[in-house]
Amino acid sequence: HYMPVLEGNRAGQTTKFPCVVYCHGNCGSRVDASDCLDLLLPQNISVFAFDFSGSGLSDGETISLGYYEQEDLMAVINFLRSSGLVSRIGLWGRSMGAATSVLVAARDP
Repeated sequence: HYMPVLEGNRAGQTTKFPCVVYCHGNCGSRVDASDCLDLLLPQNISVFAFDFSGSGLSDGETISLGYYEQEDLMAVINFLRSSGLVSRIGLWGRSMGAATSVLVAARDP
């Protein structure tokens, strides 16, 4: 979970930031989120990156190009909601991650 750095009067405070969950594409991994960090962190938007099951460092062998990945993304969203660290959640998906994001957004707007 990449968090903006607070400086000056706000340094050391616990602040809830909006969060973008980065959903990588097929044959990708959470490392792909580095492409959006320079855009989002300066705007005080945190970025949460993870590996879908069967990708990157995650266990599993099945990649369904979005269908089963919905459960991974819902687990991330539920974690973020319960963490108390985020004010809002947005989704940024690429390829398979975009398909997964649309499927999840239709279930949980």
